[in-house]
Amino acid sequence: MKWLSTVAVASLTLASFSFNTQANIIIGGMGGLEGYGTDETYTEWAPEFNLPFEVKLGDNSYEIFRPRQYGTIAFLESASLAYNGDFIAPFTATGNYDCFGCGQTYIGSPQEGVVAVTWSEMSTDAFHQESEDNRYNTFQALLIDRSEDTGQEGDFDVEFRYQKLEYREAEEDSEYTPASQAGVSTSTQGFISLPGSGVEEILELAESSNVGETGIWVYNFRDGVASLASNDTTSEGSGTSVDPFMPTEVVDGGWEFDFSVEQEEQVFIDPDVAIGYDYVVESGPKIGSVYLPSGFDADYELWLMGNNGWEFESNLLAEEEFLFGSDGVSEFRILGIDTSNMINPEDDMAFVTGLTFVDSGNVVMTQTPITEFVAAPTAVSEPSHILLFLTGVGFISLRKLRKQSAA
Repeated sequence: MKWLSTVAVASLTLASFSFNTQANIIIGGMGGLEGYGTDETYTEWAPEFNLPFEVKLGDNSYEIFRPRQYGTIAFLESASLAYNGDFIAPFTATGNYDCFGCGQTYIGSPQEGVVAVTWSEMSTDAFHQESEDNRYNTFQALLIDRSEDTGQEGDFDVEFRYQKLEYREAEEDSEYTPASQAGVSTSTQGFISLPGSGVEEILELAESSNVGETGIWVYNFRDGVASLASNDTTSEGSGTSVDPFMPTEVVDGGWEFDFSVEQEEQVFIDPDVAIGYDYVVESGPKIGSVYLPSGFDADYELWLMGNNGWEFESNLLAEEEFLFGSDGVSEFRILGIDTSNMINPEDDMAFVTGLTFVDSGNVVMTQTPITEFVAAPTAVSEPSHILLFLTGVGFISLRKLRKQSAA
């Protein structure tokens, strides 16, 4: 069955043979047999699918794409393994045969504005034999719409996620089976490769990064121009709701984050565990807006620092962005989650918060928990799997404090 005419939102923002396999960095939860969406295992001539947003590569804009089992995403009919035209290549290997056990290619969407193509357990060895010594590659490409952040239609990011890379095409001089490549190509810039592309070191992409998180490589496309994202952050994560920025250290009982932002770009931060929140920018641009998760039966309260301490400002709704104004704020407090939502304090789940900033730059900020004693709880409730996913995997609870006690 052909995939939907536009990418649907799922059930609801990377190495020789002794390679290290880090924790799973492949985004799932998109339905289908493996959780990666629909199985679209094609060979070279893949059919085209509609994108839910426009992408611009070079001088050309597209609303369609062609995922290929060989490890590329093509946009032009003529774009091929010759590395010209407009295409995206997380990891090319012409020997990714279409056979039982040779691997599958999936298409899905973990959230609105994101398209995911996943190459799972790809293997040339499996075409010839079934053996415990067979080598496998598993990797993923995310296309992330950034037009709302930049105000420019067609702006997007490409995120390559390499779970494991155990083999490559090694015939550098062969016209028919060129050495494995990784990168992006536009008709105006040509092929912009990742380190090791075309040689054995390409397998090390699964053990390195340009954004500070092992195995993840990111390109930015702005007005059709592609560039590798810079690593100006020490906080792990990519800042999406499914992969939020994580704290760099504990500071005075709270969590400190260090990451770069673009003006009005919404990013998500996530503490290890939290039961209340003070958000304070220590250096960098001020906060322009906040976006709070659902799932807590919460009557959120926003408090701002005044002359006499914390002062109640407004009630906030979940999943609705609240704007602080053009000047932004350097600190704010969120209250209002009922104690009936309390989760186990030993749980490493947390509270994912979306933030935008009034300017671009590097941000150092803290998120400090507000705690309150709750006597003799009889049970610790935990949200359902689907609810966890809907809120970006992050839950905490907090006794609703009276306004006067927070001042």
